[in-house]
Amino acid sequence: MKFSFILFLLGLVVINCSATLHSNILFLSGVASPSHYIYNKAFAEALALRGHNVTFVSPDVSNKVIQNFHYIHLDHVYEHCYNDSGHINLLDMSKQSPLKYVMSFHHFNKILCEGIKMSKGIEVIKKYPNSFKFDLVINDYVCGPCLLGLLPKFKYPPLVGISAFNNPPYTVDIVGGDKLGLTVKPFYLLYYDEQMSFGQRLHNGFINFFDSIYRKYSTTPAIDKHMKEIFGSETPYADDLDKRASIMLVNSHPAVDYPEPLPQNIIQVGGLQINDPKIVPDDINEFIKKGKKGTILMALGTNIKSDEIGDHAIMNIIEAFRHMPDYNFLWKFESPAMLKELSSNVMIKGWLPQNDILAHPHVKAFITHGGLLSTHEAVWHGVPMVIIPFIADQHRNCYKSVQNGIAVKVDYHTLNSEKLRKAIVEVLHNPKYRKNVQQRSKLFKDQPEKPLERAVWWCEFIMRHPKITHLKPTEYSLPFLGSHFWDIKVVIIMIMVTIVLVIRMICRTVFVKQIVEISKKEIAKNVEVPKHKVH
Repeated sequence: MKFSFILFLLGLVVINCSATLHSNILFLSGVASPSHYIYNKAFAEALALRGHNVTFVSPDVSNKVIQNFHYIHLDHVYEHCYNDSGHINLLDMSKQSPLKYVMSFHHFNKILCEGIKMSKGIEVIKKYPNSFKFDLVINDYVCGPCLLGLLPKFKYPPLVGISAFNNPPYTVDIVGGDKLGLTVKPFYLLYYDEQMSFGQRLHNGFINFFDSIYRKYSTTPAIDKHMKEIFGSETPYADDLDKRASIMLVNSHPAVDYPEPLPQNIIQVGGLQINDPKIVPDDINEFIKKGKKGTILMALGTNIKSDEIGDHAIMNIIEAFRHMPDYNFLWKFESPAMLKELSSNVMIKGWLPQNDILAHPHVKAFITHGGLLSTHEAVWHGVPMVIIPFIADQHRNCYKSVQNGIAVKVDYHTLNSEKLRKAIVEVLHNPKYRKNVQQRSKLFKDQPEKPLERAVWWCEFIMRHPKITHLKPTEYSLPFLGSHFWDIKVVIIMIMVTIVLVIRMICRTVFVKQIVEISKKEIAKNVEVPKHKVH
């Protein structure tokens, strides 16, 4: 009897696990950025390997065949965002003020949705039968909710947000959280740390406020208009669809990034894309080992490429490398044919397995743009950095890395061979940089589970409990004044002012009464009563 009961319980467990492990997941990776694609694909592939059927909607695709994983290509997004009239020039954005950059970023979000509207892929997913069941939708929410117009079609599956872009300041507008933290955590464009002066906090708070207002009253309505053109006039408002998210998976970790107070529905999965390193190709491995004192990796990410930074910068980099013959330099340069007459200590490749190379014991430093994925990978593998930031959060990542003593900054706009060479020498010869980054590496790796495993668990948790609401903070349902504690503050101030006024009025009344009494006595004392003569 007991044995039968145990078998019955095991059967329930198997049925429950089977229902969870063979789910249909719609992954909306709409951001036109290869770094976002790298991050999201790593997560989506892990879900597919768990047995889930993943439909990946993205401007980026791969020929790699993975079981349970298939792409829907948003084919016109990159073309519209970067090449069509009114396109975005990232190098130009690197010269903009914070306010202008915020507007440019939100302009990018608008034209991104236009690009989605023009793509054949959006028609493919729209033609899915209305009866098709997705058990979960994962949306890259960094550039807005454009693709969330699919939620009504598929009967509103549970929604999970994901961000490769750290924890964006507008996350709290979507799922709630401590909005006061925005005044003490530096905005991603600013070179501030946690210990800001009042003027810096005022500047930081203003930029955050401007970003929030611009997003709410300019970007979101524009995206909503495009969504209604794509999915129909009955599509719910864009912001309302965004706020259906149960949890957010954000690319941050306190060992690398700024600490911040987070509610239970914002899950840190920083470094999710970092896999166990593989053996690098033979030619690269041989070159790395030939460096007399070691090898330095240089890679400027996927948005602003090395072949786009201009002839002046390229020639100064080559010159700096030439003056350091004891080190080999492995450079990810997307157009190898452009470079000729390189010194023998330089190897260029159009693509490099960055994570695997950073794990190589002979790699001594990393020249990087300071993108978050690259920063996380460098810290994870304990490699100090020379950072040349260009756009967006690269500035904040750079400043934080410099503050942590794991990197040296080189300004792109004033870059020359001598400045770059001195920065490299400082990182290589001053032992504090390697010591500090190895300590950060230990803190980064010392987690109960790997970030990727944590992200997968939370998604499966949401599928097991699709209607949960208990993770959302209370202030999520409060109006603006309530969520910022201003209603309570105003009432407390009013009570305190009232008490002070009452006390003042009482004191004044008593004081005036005493003055009157004293005055009467003084008058009575000073007035002489006339004496009558007696006859």
